Amino acid sequence: MEGQIQPNGAFIVADGYFSLDGIKSVKEVVEKRFEDRLKTDFYKDFINWSKAENEILLGTYRASAAWSLGSDLGCIFDFRDPDKFVCQDFKLIHSLVNGWIPSESTSIGNNHIIAVKFEGEIPEILHKLYEEKEYRPRAPIDCLQLGICCKNDFPIVLENVKKSRLKSNYS
Repeated sequence: MEGQIQPNGAFIVADGYFSLDGIKSVKEVVEKRFEDRLKTDFYKDFINWSKAENEILLGTYRASAAWSLGSDLGCIFDFRDPDKFVCQDFKLIHSLVNGWIPSESTSIGNNHIIAVKFEGEIPEILHKLYEEKEYRPRAPIDCLQLGICCKNDFPIVLENVKKSRLKSNYS
């Protein structure tokens, strides 16, 4: 169908969310690293951002997705048990490539700190992530990991995650 985006199976895995103190710490690191650099509109937007009740800042790693700010996402799933998922509309509102460079998008293969904005309340599953209270991520290796993807991509993401698990179990 014309104009319809085809699912591509891209997702990002998050293992922590930043508390208000954590957000403050992230902003301090970004400001310090940009002391002698050109401050883009993305930088200014992030530094001036005040978290609303329906927004959350997440620590993510090794993105397989390149999403522009404003992208409609909509699905969150348990990375280790992807049959457990929540679909709820939300958008990407900030992306910090490698955790400190405000950008217009996420980029494939990089770690990110991202802020997302929900149309309603933040789903409870996100509050089960490890709470980061400062910039330096400290999530334990065995903590909950959540995949984030576009709602339309979830069927193919689910299939691919399950296939990769089967492959690793029998390799």
